[in-house]
Amino acid sequence: MADVVVVTGPPGSGKSAVAAALADLLDPSALLEADWFFGRWRRGAVDPWLPEAAPQTVPAGRAALAATVELARSDAWVVYDGVLHRDATRDLAARAAGAGVAVHRAVLLPPVDVCLARVAARTGHGFDDPGATRDMHAAFAAEADGADDDGAADGGSADGTVLRDAGASPDDLAARVRDLLHARALRVPGPVPTGGARP
Repeated sequence: MADVVVVTGPPGSGKSAVAAALADLLDPSALLEADWFFGRWRRGAVDPWLPEAAPQTVPAGRAALAATVELARSDAWVVYDGVLHRDATRDLAARAAGAGVAVHRAVLLPPVDVCLARVAARTGHGFDDPGATRDMHAAFAAEADGADDDGAADGGSADGTVLRDAGASPDDLAARVRDLLHARALRVPGPVPTGGARP
């Protein structure tokens, strides 16, 4: 059985391009695009980045996580492409642990101005909200505080690794994520067993 690799970050961070390139480097692999689940709502749909969308985004997010674990049961690497904050990643790790699947996480976090410029330049994409982009970038940056021990471009933490390089190509970033994955530098800890410490 293979593992789940979460490629996440704020809008405009390059996660979709990097996730697709990473899936092409892993064999066998499946690419799960979380936006598909959030886009299933039709009549009465609320933009998923708005707070009032929670009655729609919570079940859609759970469905995306459940599908991710089920795909991983097929012995394929599953690359999850989507906004997945630390608490949701830990929820995924808890679900996956029950299926014997490990979860790894790479956070793409270029400077906010880079993300804003990329979002503004998009065509044919449903998301173009600069305020929400800033808010999501700030949330990922807050999570990453303290993860960078030495101020390097790549910072490790208990919840994966933060990649801050805005100049690297998606292929180069995907290769870096693959290398970190094989070095076990992206692993998200599973739940602590009842009555004992994590092994």
